[in-house]
Amino acid sequence: MNIQLAGYNTDIQNGGNTPETLSAAYARISRDPRPINVLRKEAAAEVEKARASNRCIIFDYGHGSVAEHAVFNFDILDISRLAAEELQSFRLASFTEKSQRYIRIGEDLVLPPELNRDENENYRECASKLFQLYNKIYENLRSGGLKKERAKEDARYVLPLATSCQMGMTVNARELELMVRRLSCHPFREVRMIAVRLLELVMEAAPSLFLFLEPTAMDSFAHSLSPVESPPPENVMLLDCDDDAKAGSLLVQWSRGSSLDSAAVAWSELDVQSREELFKDALCGLGIHDSLPRIWEFFRAEFQLVLSATAYAQLKRHRICSRLVSVYDPILGVTVPTSISNAGLEDDFMKGILSAERTAGSLEKLYPYMLTNAHRRRVVLSMNGRELYHFSRLREDAHAQWDIREIACIMMTSLRERAPLTFMLTGGKSEVSDLF
Repeated sequence: MNIQLAGYNTDIQNGGNTPETLSAAYARISRDPRPINVLRKEAAAEVEKARASNRCIIFDYGHGSVAEHAVFNFDILDISRLAAEELQSFRLASFTEKSQRYIRIGEDLVLPPELNRDENENYRECASKLFQLYNKIYENLRSGGLKKERAKEDARYVLPLATSCQMGMTVNARELELMVRRLSCHPFREVRMIAVRLLELVMEAAPSLFLFLEPTAMDSFAHSLSPVESPPPENVMLLDCDDDAKAGSLLVQWSRGSSLDSAAVAWSELDVQSREELFKDALCGLGIHDSLPRIWEFFRAEFQLVLSATAYAQLKRHRICSRLVSVYDPILGVTVPTSISNAGLEDDFMKGILSAERTAGSLEKLYPYMLTNAHRRRVVLSMNGRELYHFSRLREDAHAQWDIREIACIMMTSLRERAPLTFMLTGGKSEVSDLF
């Protein structure tokens, strides 16, 4: 594990080497009538006074939002893909991760510090075989004519979740405090070590902004993933969603200024053509990179998905949603890339999977480390209409990773059937060039 503090924001006009003076100055805006540039200059000149002010405002007054003005950048290297998922479960942070889709992977393995000598040996042996299988599959797919990118993309399904990765992370102090507190009570020591290192680095730079660090019962509860009793009947299930009346009624209210009750009645009295024109007027001029009007945020859809760790790596990037995830569990099966089956490599692939599962079974609570990118988890997902459009643009696109694209296409097809006007302009960027 290698974590470095790459940078943080400071007051470039008044000097100083801590973001705490910005937080302190901005906190004073609500009660001090002087101009903000004067408040910044004063805070920068008296760092210890600024720190005392931060502690008082955050701890005594409970105004944690002032810590959001301090922003940190981290280099995070040599952590497992499993640990990366824990970091990236936090919504109010930004992550850019080394992609196994585009970069060929060597034998980059993270060893859980809890393992004893015998477990360590078995763990290394199994991982080595999986890395060898990865190379074999990649070379066979390439010799069979598959492009480099697709060969890497599909071979990686046999890589263990213990494979190391690196990422850049940007996060404000308030979210980072939550991250440190929550990760510090994680069941895996690797994750707890990440929390310790993050805190060590920021306490040198901004000690007054990190006060609520003792884990609570809810922090522990956050790590209790749902078990899996049996696989559901379908891998993609629409559990519940609104229909066109949700956004339609709000569009009527927005256009007429009427109450929502009367807008709902008016919507119900519109004919098919009028309803379509109402939606087209709201969406006129929408480009493929534009966000939808906020009215679409009131539309909600809930899904249950069963998807591979590879597909979940794409889904987790959509953080403006609600997700309840299960453990990774062999009972849910594995996802086998079609290219591997077509190349006659499925037997080798499944032998590697079974070997990984046997080793995982011997690791007790650490078992997910030796499961693979092909293994699946169950996700209950809730998204609003605005985020669903964004999801559609990225994941139905021709350049999207095929696994998540198949899932996205099924999801969006079901929504276009249930709410055809609300989702009339969904589709991948490659497919939606001329919207009207």
